Amino acid sequence: MLTNEENTTQHLPSQNNEERTDLSIFSLEPKQQRFIQMYMTGQFTLLKLAELLNVHPNTVTNWMKRDDIKHAITEAQGEVHHQVSTQLKSLTLKAANKLNALIDSPIDAISLQAVKDVLDRGGHKTKNEIKVEKTITTVEEKFRELIDSTILDADFEEVEE
Repeated sequence: MLTNEENTTQHLPSQNNEERTDLSIFSLEPKQQRFIQMYMTGQFTLLKLAELLNVHPNTVTNWMKRDDIKHAITEAQGEVHHQVSTQLKSLTLKAANKLNALIDSPIDAISLQAVKDVLDRGGHKTKNEIKVEKTITTVEEKFRELIDSTILDADFEEVEE
């Protein structure tokens, strides 16, 4: 979570690595900043956020309609995505090393699964295809077949009661 003290040091990378711009969340009022931080956790309803921030629920609803709030939320989500992406990239080598160790496991099932994972991720995944050949006929065609196959007897017997 970002605090007021951090607002002067937080930056979002721009397209040019040499240039950095301040996050727009820090141009908002402290309650609005806190609202965005708590909203981003996904743990609270808007009603609960209003209660926690000691504001009227309509205030929170109005904040959500404001372009500057929407922009700050989108920007914060982008920053979170960037941080998570960076962390995942940094774990790639560790994961590859672990997978490499699992391939040499004395337990065949573990070794086999590790080999499958390596091959799947390397683009050698087996194809799971089922070929189905089926003729589809319409209801009209079925009726026509039924009528053609039925022998119609022109001589009807009268049934007496």
